[in-house]
Amino acid sequence: MSFFDRFKIKRSKSDEIERELEETYTAFQQDLFGVPPAEARKLVRDVIAGCKQKGQEEGTADLRENFGDFLILQAREGTPVDVRIVTKARNEGAKDEDISEWWNLHDLQRRMVLWSEEVFRYANFLSFREQGMDADEAMRRVRHMFPMYGDPNDTTHVSGEDRLIPHELRGRVDRYREKHGAEAILKWNSSFSTFNAFIRREIQEGRL
Repeated sequence: MSFFDRFKIKRSKSDEIERELEETYTAFQQDLFGVPPAEARKLVRDVIAGCKQKGQEEGTADLRENFGDFLILQAREGTPVDVRIVTKARNEGAKDEDISEWWNLHDLQRRMVLWSEEVFRYANFLSFREQGMDADEAMRRVRHMFPMYGDPNDTTHVSGEDRLIPHELRGRVDRYREKHGAEAILKWNSSFSTFNAFIRREIQEGRL
């Protein structure tokens, strides 16, 4: 039995969540990229189908509601797998409420967040390339302007304070960005190699 199998309880609101995501991300494609309505809806439906399939393959599609709360409780009781997940996030500055917030999302919600972020980052990367930057310079610009999420232990492309920050910090970082605004943050992080290095400093100093 896998780790996630312990918590598989079919959500009654899955169809409602899927419809809401379809509407939200269809509008996202139309407003941000100017994709025609019918094309945007088809694209989003295809992405949702792919996310659902991946969730089924990885065993996360039918996690019970408020799974994040259970994850924290299980970690407090010392269940090894839960402890590893929670400890990794805590080591990077995540609080229990951050961990719960991320994992309480429906699996499809989390996967669509990841997809939309990838689309947005890539669009900015292409824009920088069109401005004459080479691939490395364009990627450095993206990492400086935006937080990059993933496994902090993955040092394939970045290391040290530039490492990926855990997904569990997303909510807190988003609220910080909304509170202060992009212009102010770009000014503050101008001396840092990446947005992630700046975020780590802000966490250490207790400002985030």
